[in-house]
Amino acid sequence: MSGYIGTQPVPQATQTRDSFTATAGQTTFATSGYTPLYLDLFMNGIHLVNNTDYTATNGSDVVLASGAAAGDVIEVVAYTTFVVSGVSGGGMFKGDNGTVGTRAGDIFRVNEQELNTNTTIDADENASATGPLAVASGVTLTVTTGGNLSIV
Repeated sequence: MSGYIGTQPVPQATQTRDSFTATAGQTTFATSGYTPLYLDLFMNGIHLVNNTDYTATNGSDVVLASGAAAGDVIEVVAYTTFVVSGVSGGGMFKGDNGTVGTRAGDIFRVNEQELNTNTTIDADENASATGPLAVASGVTLTVTTGGNLSIV
């Protein structure tokens, strides 16, 4: 039976799992591949800390700081990365040579000047926008008691 009904969303993150039974003193384990910093490593079910308990820098091997005991189970969970594109309403960023993008290195956040969708800021939310901000005819902007909206 399928784990997802309907059209499979794209892009999607995936994970690859490798499991090893260590020999006495073994420190290096050849995985099926990973992106550095996008993995979790477990020894006998205990999560290990990157750059303290192990290193993983070359995309293929993980190296324990101390040798494993014979029979220790090493599990590696490697995650793929993906970029979200086509997001609407969240604003964009601008900066590198005036181009528009979504990278964290871009300096300026840009947003529309007119709100054209009914919007409610709930009591447990803070919201901000850079003004001036106009609300289109027939559109309602509600800030619930306890909620906050700052227009800079």
